Amino acid sequence: MGKEQLSEQLQQADLFSRLEADDLASLLAIARTRQVSTGEILFSAGDPASGFYVLLEGKIKLYKVSADGKEYILRVVHGGQTFAEAAAFSGLSYPVFAEAMSPSSLAYFGADEFRNLIQDSPQLALNMIATMAALLQSLNQKIEDLSLREVAARLSRHLLSQAREHGGDVSDGVIFKLETTKSALAARLGTISETLSRTFKKLQQQGMVAVNRDQVTLLDCRQLQQVADGDLKL
Repeated sequence: MGKEQLSEQLQQADLFSRLEADDLASLLAIARTRQVSTGEILFSAGDPASGFYVLLEGKIKLYKVSADGKEYILRVVHGGQTFAEAAAFSGLSYPVFAEAMSPSSLAYFGADEFRNLIQDSPQLALNMIATMAALLQSLNQKIEDLSLREVAARLSRHLLSQAREHGGDVSDGVIFKLETTKSALAARLGTISETLSRTFKKLQQQGMVAVNRDQVTLLDCRQLQQVADGDLKL
């Protein structure tokens, strides 16, 4: 990958947006690119956290494994997003596993080298704070969903969110593919496959969605939002 192409891709990440040319040049000097295949593990929970990643293309899942071997997906990372920043700057270890869900291209930044850049770039420091704040908000929302919302509300919220990621505006008739298998989605939503299947069936029976394997069509976004908000029970 050429430096010009890498520079353009890095600028798509929130962490590196609004940087001046000099800052971008310094960033490129410490970036190390990496290609991974589907199923490849980038790091495991407990590994020393020496740096973080920017996903340039592909899809990465961050997950934990319970004592009984069950996998719980905390986040699915898409192109242009960063991950493992908090772990890298804590100086401790990665708290999760990171695995490629598709062939992926990444840029890696060592924590020590990146820390030196931040000292010389106020804009990069501000971007880092904003990125961390957005991640914290996302994790707080996930905790709220798991503790306070029923499975139907969690699933409806997830479908609406994924539709936005695919097309921006959410309206009746929007079609998209699920980003994970249904069993992985069940784990991500804190439930089991059987319960997820029953919930999908209820949403279909009430005319809110249509599901064909991994393809979802939103049919009634207004009612789906009501379910997501807990104002409408299935």
